[in-house]
Amino acid sequence: MNFGVKKTGFGLTLFLTVALVFIMGTVPVDSYAAKMAEEQIRNIVATSVQLLMKNEEPTAEQGRKIQDLKEMVDQGSIGKKQIGQIAKDQFYAGMEKYKMSRYEIGNMLKRVPELLPSVTGEEVHQILWGKVIQMLEVPFVLKTGTLAPQGTPWIIFPETVLNKHLNKISKGKLITKVYPGGVMGEDIDILRKMDMGQLDGCGCSALGTFKAIPELAVFSLPRLFRNYDEIDHIFKTFRKEIDAAAEEKGYLIDFLIDTGFSYIWLGNEANNLDELRKQKMLTWMGDVETTTFEELKIRPIPIPVPEVVASLNTGLINANVGPAPWVLGTQAYLQYKYYIVQPLSYSPAVQIYTRKNFEDRFRGKYPDALIQNFIELRIYEIRTLEREYIDKNLRPYEAKCLAAFQKQGIKPIKLSDKDMAEIDAASKRVWEKLADKVYSKVFLDKILKELENYRNKKN
Repeated sequence: MNFGVKKTGFGLTLFLTVALVFIMGTVPVDSYAAKMAEEQIRNIVATSVQLLMKNEEPTAEQGRKIQDLKEMVDQGSIGKKQIGQIAKDQFYAGMEKYKMSRYEIGNMLKRVPELLPSVTGEEVHQILWGKVIQMLEVPFVLKTGTLAPQGTPWIIFPETVLNKHLNKISKGKLITKVYPGGVMGEDIDILRKMDMGQLDGCGCSALGTFKAIPELAVFSLPRLFRNYDEIDHIFKTFRKEIDAAAEEKGYLIDFLIDTGFSYIWLGNEANNLDELRKQKMLTWMGDVETTTFEELKIRPIPIPVPEVVASLNTGLINANVGPAPWVLGTQAYLQYKYYIVQPLSYSPAVQIYTRKNFEDRFRGKYPDALIQNFIELRIYEIRTLEREYIDKNLRPYEAKCLAAFQKQGIKPIKLSDKDMAEIDAASKRVWEKLADKVYSKVFLDKILKELENYRNKKN
């Protein structure tokens, strides 16, 4: 970065002092001059590190000093290794003083060459993790339970891509053990075990997501989203608010991901709303789902999750709303012959951990800022993989499920525009009916306004 200034008196003094030290080499010189040069360099680097970690811009004076230092490096008056070592020392100290943000770390690393001559963002990335590795005297193990079956993307990606990445950057100090397929119980059981300290995290389906963070139920409202582009935009726009809602409940969100769009699955053919109302519809997802059925004049049958498949097999129920991967994972697809191609809602998922478990392991042993920076750096690192997780794994898997079902003979049904208009009208009544009961009306209104703006720009 060129701050557009000429050589200053400070820069000339620093240049001459440093040059004298390097020219004289082993010839005895006034130690005060050498100490002054080193102190000036260290002060400039310390200022740059502080600006980076606090996400601040340099003042004009700070900019001039940084530019002077850059010129010294370019002219060979100051060694690059010397700058790198000072930077390392300052970042190590800074991590105990300044709290970084998961949202700003990426931008901070991009700004490194501007503020730290001869140092790269990747080198700083390694320095930050070096401090964390130093902090983690023994491997930091997280135990996670999930309903996701072995062999699905929700297990394959964390166990391979994520763990491999974390193992590399932490030199084996970060370890996640995943207990798949419901061996730790349903989402509710896993969350309870997290509260008791038996587990650290949950790979939550939509049901667990809403139980842990009720505010997120707003994203499962019927007919709220039209496509994944809208979902991605809303999640990106409101990510800080979503994180804040989780942390208010004591949770940290690693991944905010998909279970998929939820479709209506049928054992009997139903080509319109009147025929849908005659089906034996399952309900188990809570207030949003039951209120939606109520507004559509569908009388559902409440069934506990563990009894869903048995109820399908016995004919107690013959229809339900759910994402394609869930239908595959439970093998409920074996009882279905049709599905409505227009999705009724969206089903989010999260990977969450209890914040207290992180803090309790280090509180009193390390400064609060360092503990916070470990948490933020870890989450930042994980989220660098989120798009790959979603775009290359979860959404292709959903598409494969739908294609496989049709190949097996499950026939798609498309409802008429008239029926969809009725469903849309009922959905809007659900949005208003549950506002300030299940989720904040203010939050809903912000989402709706952002969706309207996004759609207008797209059209």
